[in-house]
Amino acid sequence: MLDKEKVLTILKDVNFPGFTRDIVSFGIIKNVDFIENKTLIYIELPKEDEEVAKKIAVAINNAFSREGFDLPEFEFSVFKKANGQSPPDNSQNIKLPKIDKYLAVASGKGGVGKSTVAINLAIAFSKKIKNIGLMDADIWGPSIPMMCGINTKPMATKDEKIIPIEKFNIKMMSIGFLLGEEDTVIWRGPMVHGAIKQFIEDVEWEGVDNLVVDLPPGTGDAHLSLIQTVPLSGGVIVTTPQDVALLDVKRGIQMFKKLDVPVLGIVENMSYLQDGDKIIDIFGRGGGKAIAEKFSVPFLGEIPIDPEIRKGGDSGQPIVYSNPESETSKAFTKIAETILENL
Repeated sequence: MLDKEKVLTILKDVNFPGFTRDIVSFGIIKNVDFIENKTLIYIELPKEDEEVAKKIAVAINNAFSREGFDLPEFEFSVFKKANGQSPPDNSQNIKLPKIDKYLAVASGKGGVGKSTVAINLAIAFSKKIKNIGLMDADIWGPSIPMMCGINTKPMATKDEKIIPIEKFNIKMMSIGFLLGEEDTVIWRGPMVHGAIKQFIEDVEWEGVDNLVVDLPPGTGDAHLSLIQTVPLSGGVIVTTPQDVALLDVKRGIQMFKKLDVPVLGIVENMSYLQDGDKIIDIFGRGGGKAIAEKFSVPFLGEIPIDPEIRKGGDSGQPIVYSNPESETSKAFTKIAETILENL
């Protein structure tokens, strides 16, 4: 016989379309009821999307059929937005810090220089506005410690909040600060959600008004957890010019749009190589701008291939800090200015 607990157990086997997280932990199951031997499931979507509703209904029906139960009935509703974005999932009483704006830096795939862009943009922001923070949410590949030359462990306050490490006039937090050089992170969905929640709730972000979040590559649990936890002001997507990278950009754009996070624009990294007066398009060029136009999102600009970027990252001196007058630093600064205007 079906009861509410059994229904929720069945629903935990149904993932939200496009994600690896189930619809129960996603927070869209608002109620389960039983009327005249019928099971009624009340579902509240982040935004109106008939295709997503159909996919969820089909997946639930399949799950009930596998268990040998009669198919349920559904009632879909849409969350009424206050500020154009679905609210954070505060079912676990997350205490949000007093941060005004959260900016996510994402990429559809790894190897496109997302963390390099995130760190240099944060430094460029810090020269334009005060109280910048940088959170390394790339749980599986934290880059901030090496790229910012930080090899110390963070301390804690009397109430056991982690104190961010400050460098380049930016308060930073990374899982890499808490791990040894040989440690490997092998985490699954619930653990990732816990880490994201802890980095927001249990870090002393006092004095940070604007937080840049370096997300892992792809569109997985960490992205969903962050979007559920904080009211993101917008997302920036980093790509390289090759077609294989641009294919994954589509997923990033669709993820942000599906969850009502404004896409502030696309950055094309490793766009070209400057050889004196000659420009060499090693990976092709213009793909980022073309896909931005296709999806009607802003194209923020191009970052060239510059050996100084690599040297700066390896030495812990990002190029916008170590050589602010270089053409590459000026490109980062211009993109940062455009983002601030859009925010």
